[in-house]
Amino acid sequence: MDVGPRAQEAWFFCLRLLGGRYAFEAALVTEVVRLGPLTRLPAAPAFLTGVFTHRGEVLPVLDIAQLCGQGSIPLRPSTRAAIVHCGPWKVAVVSEAVEGLITVPRRALETPPAESTGVAEFLSGVAQDRLGAVAILDMPRLVEAARARAIPAGASA
Repeated sequence: MDVGPRAQEAWFFCLRLLGGRYAFEAALVTEVVRLGPLTRLPAAPAFLTGVFTHRGEVLPVLDIAQLCGQGSIPLRPSTRAAIVHCGPWKVAVVSEAVEGLITVPRRALETPPAESTGVAEFLSGVAQDRLGAVAILDMPRLVEAARARAIPAGASA
């Protein structure tokens, strides 16, 4: 069992959303890319801002702010997206800014508030690092919720 310094730290990928710092398990991110030209999808929910082609693969673009009913991320030519792989699903997550990798001592991870609306619905924890507060997202649950909300009841995926 590894009890060295690395085992005592959790690695997260941090980005800025809704004016705050949010992070999720770093291993879920395969890369950060400049968002290419988007193709809007008719009748798609607002949180799926479109799809774009990356390395020959068509990826849905997920706006977490829209998913949580708290506005939208402005898309600009400079917008970056984190390519996130959760189980069988791969999505491009847009944000206001990308911070990159952060470490948080495992002992510093706390239970999130009991609130269950907006982005709080998808929190798995909260913590402090050297730059301040960071909310930890349960990205697999968030991606699964987006998928479920994007597919009309009775339709198959």
